[in-house]
Amino acid sequence: MRILIKPLQGYLYFFGFTEFFICAIITLVVWSHYMRPDYHKSIEEVVIDQIASDLRLFSRQQNAYKFLCPYCQTGSSDRKGKPYAKGNAKGYLYQIGKTWNFKCHKSNCSTHTQKSGGKSFEKFLADHFPKQHLEYVRRRDELGLTGYQTNCPALETVLKGKGILGKKAPDSGSGNHKSGNASPGSTKNNVHPPVAPKITPLPPVRSPQQQAGYQSRLNYQVKQRQQQRQREIGDFWLG
Repeated sequence: MRILIKPLQGYLYFFGFTEFFICAIITLVVWSHYMRPDYHKSIEEVVIDQIASDLRLFSRQQNAYKFLCPYCQTGSSDRKGKPYAKGNAKGYLYQIGKTWNFKCHKSNCSTHTQKSGGKSFEKFLADHFPKQHLEYVRRRDELGLTGYQTNCPALETVLKGKGILGKKAPDSGSGNHKSGNASPGSTKNNVHPPVAPKITPLPPVRSPQQQAGYQSRLNYQVKQRQQQRQREIGDFWLG
């Protein structure tokens, strides 16, 4: 009995260690996924991290992101000719509820004078970061957060607005697609009606009597040719 139990204990020990090893790997993968720096961030915050290096004098505030306004603070210095400092930055990206907006705190900025009090994050990206804008709309579209009753248009709408969707393919015909060269019988889609095949009329059918008469003349000519041939051969030998 002991001889049978000892190998069994070895197998159980091996499979127990394997299960523990697999569980440890799964735990490590799940932990690394949930502990990513951007896991608990919103889509907007992830995009802000991507464009932060392109926003001048960018800094993180307690509840917002601050930088030079790309609408009115585009130069390297202010009106007095002094270089911009971090205290001069008037552009803000901030969150209200679950939405993100942009607003400039300068009274003469175009975004400050709007009735809405600023621009949506989607429109801000569309104005200054077109590549990140498409990626942002695509990710929201995958989550169903675009379109009606949202602050972000659908991906299809954005692509049509940029002229990427809705273009007609060029006509690869023989060149009759122009209105000046179109034939009167052509349709609106430049599809020509089918042309009837050309019919070659056959000669009239001869009656048996006509065929017999024609054959008799042919036989007579062949016979005359043979007789002439025989006379030529006879003359050759006689001569």
